[in-house]
Amino acid sequence: MSGNSQSTPRVAAIVGPYLSGKTSLMESLLFVAGALPRKGSVKEGNTVGDASMEAKARQMSVEASLATCEYQGEAWTLIDCPGSVEFRQEAVHAVMAADIAVVVCDPDPARALMAAPALKFLDDHKIPHVLFINKMEAPGSAGKLKDVLNALQVVSERPLVLVEVPIREGDQITGYVDLISEHAYKYEAGKDADLVQLPDSVLPEEQEARQILLEKLADFDDHLMEELLSDLVPPQEEVSEDLAKDVREDLLVPVYFGSADKDSGVRRLFQALCDEAPRVETTAARLGIPEGKDTLVQGLQDRPCPACRQAEHLPRVARRGGRWQLPGRQPR
Repeated sequence: MSGNSQSTPRVAAIVGPYLSGKTSLMESLLFVAGALPRKGSVKEGNTVGDASMEAKARQMSVEASLATCEYQGEAWTLIDCPGSVEFRQEAVHAVMAADIAVVVCDPDPARALMAAPALKFLDDHKIPHVLFINKMEAPGSAGKLKDVLNALQVVSERPLVLVEVPIREGDQITGYVDLISEHAYKYEAGKDADLVQLPDSVLPEEQEARQILLEKLADFDDHLMEELLSDLVPPQEEVSEDLAKDVREDLLVPVYFGSADKDSGVRRLFQALCDEAPRVETTAARLGIPEGKDTLVQGLQDRPCPACRQAEHLPRVARRGGRWQLPGRQPR
């Protein structure tokens, strides 16, 4: 579980295809963390991400946007990465030094497959990541959840594992059941989800999904495998610790869902990041940075000079001691 606030903020890069809702998700994460008094919207052009004139004109991300906040006593830097292929290098620079990536995708299986390049890049570079299926407020999305998962599993080297299942009223998702605690929650606008009794109608799906989760975790834990073979119920703490360990070691990918526009499921996602994301020391080891060195990455970006229209190298972002900064400026 997450501990006390650390001196070194962790970094989460928000990646995924164009129009998956990455900028809206960062806005929602900042809002639920209390870093924003009110949410902006991409349509109105007043989000923290996409703040440049070009981004507002295009209504899309054209560069990586950084923001900082604290959640549950943990310091975070969030990076909203462009999803369009022409700005891919912006995302690459950010993701390579992030502690964890959040892959955002659409609830439609055909559109969700557009996340395949992001998943492949993260798999190839062994970067820990979680999956967030966004826009689940759309009618009928709950019924497509398994289809999305199956479609994405084909293009993911790592096992994709649901850690929650939806509670439905008609074709709308109104809450979720946490497969680790087996507690049920109902979404409430503008605040934490309310703890409710687990509906009988969801119980079969919850039991099936939890068994799948435990079996996936047992693939990397002999003790858990022995417990399952002996028909013993593993303690909640053991399951939670196993999941966090496997995410940090990039062995599997937990799958969450919700709606960035409505803030549904976003607090659960942020709590998962606090519990499961590696610390900066682990990221440094993954990148082969010798112990005691400050800089994890220095990115250079090619941009045309407005005066001569020739490419010029601009220092992009340096991460020193876990803090992101533009060269020559104070860490953010």
